[in-house]
Amino acid sequence: MAHQMRAPLSVYMLADHLDAALAAGEDLMARGGDWRALAETPSDPSDFIVRQRSLAEEVRSLELMLVARVLKARSHASSLAECDDRFRTIAKLFVSGTAILLDAVEESGDARSTDFDTADGIVAYVRSRGLIAPDAPAVRVASDLTIDDNFLVAKRIALGPLLDMAAAFLDALDVQYDLFGGDAPTTSNARSAEFDESERVRLN
Repeated sequence: MAHQMRAPLSVYMLADHLDAALAAGEDLMARGGDWRALAETPSDPSDFIVRQRSLAEEVRSLELMLVARVLKARSHASSLAECDDRFRTIAKLFVSGTAILLDAVEESGDARSTDFDTADGIVAYVRSRGLIAPDAPAVRVASDLTIDDNFLVAKRIALGPLLDMAAAFLDALDVQYDLFGGDAPTTSNARSAEFDESERVRLN
């Protein structure tokens, strides 16, 4: 309790944004599973188009939520680095490692030019997120719609490394300030267990 009382406000704000970013990443993968299942299940073409568009919009919304949370976390990480030298190195690594997402802000806020160039097509979105090859004309099989660690968030950074950075930072905060209690598993271990489980499911 003493550690928690001495924690700067930026710690709680940072932890909240990191935790929300991780949750958005997990939801992204879940929506990818729903999208793949939809493509694998025969259905009426008109119904499929509507449902696929709905899922694609959910994926886009979660992606924007993830980017927004990471950008807010960057701000609080910089503040924490100024008031706690112990986190200066990891905060700088997180800030520099996610700087590439700053370029996505203007594009995400006004996507009219991109929508015009691609006709707001789902295939263009899937291609830009690395789910299919850059020269692929269409989604060939349902497995192309798998959202995993290789998904390119905002076309710039792989989802896996981004979530790993967030998890490592959150774990460091928890170790120092005991944010979640000593009995809770570390976030990085949970990420590793989740990845191992997904690999087993994929192999089976």
